[in-house]
Amino acid sequence: MATVNNGRVLILGAGGPVGAAAIASLKDHYELLVTDSRPMAEAAAGPRQSARAPLPELLGAPHENRVVDVSNYDQVFSAINEVDAVINLTVLRPHPVLAFHVNMIGAYNVAKACAACRIKRLIHTGPFHSNLGYDSDWWNDFRVSDDIPIHPADDLYAMTKYLSNDITRIFAETHELEVLTFLYCSFRPREVLPEEFGKGIHTHSISWEDTGEGFFHGLRASPMPSVYETFFMCTRLPHEKYIPEKVKRLLGWEPQDRFQQLFTRKDS
Repeated sequence: MATVNNGRVLILGAGGPVGAAAIASLKDHYELLVTDSRPMAEAAAGPRQSARAPLPELLGAPHENRVVDVSNYDQVFSAINEVDAVINLTVLRPHPVLAFHVNMIGAYNVAKACAACRIKRLIHTGPFHSNLGYDSDWWNDFRVSDDIPIHPADDLYAMTKYLSNDITRIFAETHELEVLTFLYCSFRPREVLPEEFGKGIHTHSISWEDTGEGFFHGLRASPMPSVYETFFMCTRLPHEKYIPEKVKRLLGWEPQDRFQQLFTRKDS
């Protein structure tokens, strides 16, 4: 059964703010094997990715921190061979070679090791690029749902992550592996500061706090209708541009932060 209610969970690429959110949500419910390409103590010391982005907590026993290079299959296999479920947060954006090594080859290594170790549930993550500047990138559409085909064009980050999605899908369809692909675009803190009131928000947004909760519900969710499912990880916003319907239907949860203050004008 793919549902993971307890046990040991591997987080790959945990040194960034999404990893920090995942650690905060999961640490009291699972034994975590927390990994990044650099020591977690270094990641926890900062700097922050942005001014209010969270830093990962450096966990002690029974959790474990380890350096894992996702492009190294032996390191990936060694880590996956010790756990019950895997969350892959690894990403590298701008480098024309390393982006392929981390985003694409890394995803291949993770999916291959999951299949070899008989892991039942892999949560894979990537971007939903909402505006790549060409006619078929969905920017001009509304009420867009989770199952649309992604069009990466020639953007390095979008293309390498698109390929990683396809790789994990093929492994899911070929082996007894269930893959939940979480797609993100814009993150922000839960707290809305007074000076932000009425300033609006990106149409595909989620709070850091809800981001972490999404992983908890992804691990606990019942078996999926198909072995590969894609989810918009964003909150329901008044624009109704992107509709995160599957999160509620298949994970039994939806992001709680709706950021109403951002749509309320200050009194004149």
